[in-house]
Amino acid sequence: MDQDQPAHADQQLIRWLRAEMARSTGKRYQIKLELLDSTSLRDLQRLLRDLDHEKQMAVRNARLFPWR
Repeated sequence: MDQDQPAHADQQLIRWLRAEMARSTGKRYQIKLELLDSTSLRDLQRLLRDLDHEKQMAVRNARLFPWR
C-alpha cells in the first residue's frame, strides 16, 4: 500500500468526519485529514461525538429549565 494513501478503514472514517463536520456546522473545511494517523482520526471522531452530545444536553436542559 502506498504510504501517501490512508488505509480503507481510515478513508471511510475520513468520509464520515467530513460529512459530520459539514452536517453539524453547514460549512466545509479544508483540513487535510489524510495527514492524520488512525489514532488522531478516531480521537477527532470522538471529539465530534462528544461535542454533539454536549449540544444535545444543553438544548434539553434549556427546554426543561428555561429559567436557568
